[in-house]
Amino acid sequence: MKRAVAIFLLVIMVLPPAAQAGQVAARAADAVGAKDTEQLDLLVGRSAIIKLDRPITRVSLSTPDIADALVTTPYELLVHGKTPGTISLLVWGDNGRIKTYDVAVKRDLSNLEAQIRKLFPGEEITATSNGKDVVLAGVVSSKYIVDRASSLAVGYVEKAENVVNLLRQQDGPATNQVLLRVRFAEVSRSAMQELGVSFFTGPNGKGDWIGRSTTQQYPAPFFDKDKGLVFSDFLNLFLFNTEEQLGAVVKALKGKGLFQSLAEPNLITRDGQEASFLAGGEYPYPVTQGTAQNGAVTIVFKEFGVRLKFTPNVTIDGMIQLKVAPEVSTLDFGNAVVLQGFRVPALATRRTETSVELRDGQTFAIAGMLDNNMNETLRRVPGIGDIPILGYLFRSQAYQKNSTELVVMITPHIVRRDSPGVTPNLPGFMQPFLEPSEHKIPAPPPAFTNPVTMAPQATVPQAARPVSPASQSVSANAPAAFATPAAPVPVAPLAPAKPQTKAEREAAAQADRNAKKAAELAAQIERKRAEQQAIQDRKDAEQAKRDGKKRAEEEKKQSEIQAREAQAQAVRDGERARQAAKADAERVEREKREAEIKKKADLEQQELDRKAAERLAAEQAAEAARIREAADRLAKEKANRDAELERLLTQYQKLTQGQPSSTSAR
Repeated sequence: MKRAVAIFLLVIMVLPPAAQAGQVAARAADAVGAKDTEQLDLLVGRSAIIKLDRPITRVSLSTPDIADALVTTPYELLVHGKTPGTISLLVWGDNGRIKTYDVAVKRDLSNLEAQIRKLFPGEEITATSNGKDVVLAGVVSSKYIVDRASSLAVGYVEKAENVVNLLRQQDGPATNQVLLRVRFAEVSRSAMQELGVSFFTGPNGKGDWIGRSTTQQYPAPFFDKDKGLVFSDFLNLFLFNTEEQLGAVVKALKGKGLFQSLAEPNLITRDGQEASFLAGGEYPYPVTQGTAQNGAVTIVFKEFGVRLKFTPNVTIDGMIQLKVAPEVSTLDFGNAVVLQGFRVPALATRRTETSVELRDGQTFAIAGMLDNNMNETLRRVPGIGDIPILGYLFRSQAYQKNSTELVVMITPHIVRRDSPGVTPNLPGFMQPFLEPSEHKIPAPPPAFTNPVTMAPQATVPQAARPVSPASQSVSANAPAAFATPAAPVPVAPLAPAKPQTKAEREAAAQADRNAKKAAELAAQIERKRAEQQAIQDRKDAEQAKRDGKKRAEEEKKQSEIQAREAQAQAVRDGERARQAAKADAERVEREKREAEIKKKADLEQQELDRKAAERLAAEQAAEAARIREAADRLAKEKANRDAELERLLTQYQKLTQGQPSSTSAR
């Protein structure tokens, strides 16, 4: 019994925790299910509806600036895309389950893709959205299409930096290059004239008079009580009369200057690539950094001189679209600034930038960059300085005139792929200066030796000169020891010839044999040289044949390229002709429609004129009827008035006739 009660109590204590553990497990399962996310793709400015199987209790967005969510019904959620990006959307159900969505808002690039297909047919260009960026990828045929496609995509983003251009130009033969010949000509002319005079007396004066006259434009002498008359500048003319104690200093200078600067840079660059040129230098100027108490001066170098930047683009029809920016700058010490002991010169700069389109070899000039300035100063003593002739002695004048003109002439040339000097083989392999020779010239045989008498060789005739056994063995075993026989050296004998001994005769015979062998060896060497020359000639002929074949192949390739260009030109001409025919047909059709419209308008106008004429005739007839009626009415009224008048006249006559008879009766 006690055991049963204990088991019952144990079951009661264990069941609630197990039930709670089951609920926790269910919630854990729900939480695990909540980790499953769904992908929702939206376009900027578009909306989508999410339908759920449970009522929605709460909605949360990680970034409301990218997308917005609105609960329309308990089971439907409206999501609207605002800006490109990816966020998380959490939706709570009434059972506590959380459903997660990854909302990716992208740009609508359908219009951009349609424009790319329309403007660049046949080009493999894809446009995709990556956050706020638009990525262009693919392989195109020219650099022009790369730039234009990037410019087209800028209109679909907020900033130009949001366009990622991954377009790559199609690999093919080397592109054309552009050679730019530029001539800078700068002519600077200056003229200067200074004229003035100052009069003065000596330090003791003339009589009781001491004086000085000056316009203060040029330095004039002055009086000092200790030093007397002090001159700061004698100018260029000084006159003094010691008897009269009267002097004058005259400033009379006139100068002219001419400066011409010319630079002719030649630059070559690839189609679409920028090139720059600078002929000049760099000058240092100080830059103050930090505060006034803890400031430091650093030196920075700034460039000056003749600078040129240009970017060429070669079009299909052979035109050169050139963007050029020439600049000429010089140091101007007249406007220099002194900073902490440093004299920093200014820069006189003439700069221009333009874009033109030229043909190969055409020249355009940039002129009119003039800089003219003139400074004139005139000072005079009032009154006396205005006298016509005498007044020139009491006035001073200085003027300076500067004139600078810059002319830039630019001539572009297209360097074709097959032009001389442009080859893909540069720099090439190293080639030896001289080819190694197959012939080796051995050392000449020993000479001027006489083992028998050991006498000086000058006393022994050439024909009777003995040969040592060592030399004989060398001659027998090495017949190729020399290339050509040694020429005999005539030696004048110092003593009369003696009778030859047996040894001398054998030596002479051996010398003859050696001479014969040498002749045979020379002939053999000559034959080998002829054979080698023939081999070299054959090699040269084969090389010439290969070179001719190579040239023929190059000419064939060039002719094929020209044929393709001609075919492309024919296609373009045909296209232009078709477009012209289409334009003519459209013009004829338009003229026909205009003629029909005009004809219809004429008919309508005629109908309107007819109706107007009928209406006018009816109105005129009605008016005539009204006039007739009025005339009839007036005629009737007149007849009535006439009848009334006639009646009245008749009555009057009756009255006038009956009046005398009555009078007579009275």
